[in-house]
Amino acid sequence: MDYAEFYYSQVVGLYPFDTDDCREQTDKVMKHLIDAGVSESDILRFIEESPPKDCLTPDDLPEWLWEGSLLKRNTFYYHNTLHIRPKAPTFNPLSKVEEVNQFYLEMKINYKMDDLINYFYETLRISKDLADKRKDEGSFNYLLNKYGRLDFCEAIDFVLALIDHNKPTNNQFPAVQNILDITQAQAEVYDLLKRRAADASLDKANTIHWR
Repeated sequence: MDYAEFYYSQVVGLYPFDTDDCREQTDKVMKHLIDAGVSESDILRFIEESPPKDCLTPDDLPEWLWEGSLLKRNTFYYHNTLHIRPKAPTFNPLSKVEEVNQFYLEMKINYKMDDLINYFYETLRISKDLADKRKDEGSFNYLLNKYGRLDFCEAIDFVLALIDHNKPTNNQFPAVQNILDITQAQAEVYDLLKRRAADASLDKANTIHWR
């Protein structure tokens, strides 16, 4: 579905310009919502609730899009699973030209507790047959609250980094048997992530870049 076209036809009434600049800007917002994990029903709700404007920008996104998500609006996250990036460059064998997409670095919107729990089991190669959703949610909520006091990164970044640090290599048997076991690496992860955050701040690499 062409969401930008839907916006101009149903909300604005018509596209009022001779150039496609505004349409392209609105389309970028719609593509961001798709890549950020927002459902079609919520995208349509956003469109229908938006005022008629020349074009929509990220500033027009409503707060309710983040309801139920572990992520916050206008917040930079370090973990790559929370990033939205352009596709890798591709080589066209016919034209012999490498096609490179314009750089952008955006953050996901929809990342819920189920996503975090799945990431834990998949990354640490633990059978999901052993999952206890109620217990797992309680454990992760405890960790997110505990690491919410950190001032150099978001709690979800720290928890994801803990999971990664405990990832088994090759055919190694996982040392982690339950969620709270990942905190055994918190000292190492604290040093690594704090150093990474300091370097990113120095290089101004902790900034959201919209497409």
